Amino acid sequence: MEILSAFMLIAFGHILGAYIFYFFHRHIFHGALGRLPLLKNWKKIHSKHHSDPSDPGRFFFPMWANILIWSIAGGFALINLPVAVGVFSFFPVYAYRHRKSHEGSNSRWAEHHMRHHLSSPRANFCGTYPYLDKILGTYESATVRINRP
Repeated sequence: MEILSAFMLIAFGHILGAYIFYFFHRHIFHGALGRLPLLKNWKKIHSKHHSDPSDPGRFFFPMWANILIWSIAGGFALINLPVAVGVFSFFPVYAYRHRKSHEGSNSRWAEHHMRHHLSSPRANFCGTYPYLDKILGTYESATVRINRP
């Protein structure tokens, strides 16, 4: 039973990591929190990513933002290690899916993310898991494919 509980806490942590990213993306990168002096630069960096979504140099956060994200995730380890493992497990999945989306993957999650970039920046904030946008009311469906040479 302890193993099942640990796996459930890891799954919860993974979903929590997805929600944390969703929150940052929706409310800081595209929302009013991004106007706060401390977060303005972070929103500006994300805006550059939107200005040229095919530039691989703009796929990820700068080092200071990564340190902040990993510090938050690390804080969960002080509270509950399986939840922290789950939160940490989200970010490699996000990094992989985000890059694949911008490289032209035709997967459902890639099309969901590129819809956010190419036509609906006020929708599809999760990118990694479309169901989270469905639950939170920010889902827009459409087929969007980017063609690569």
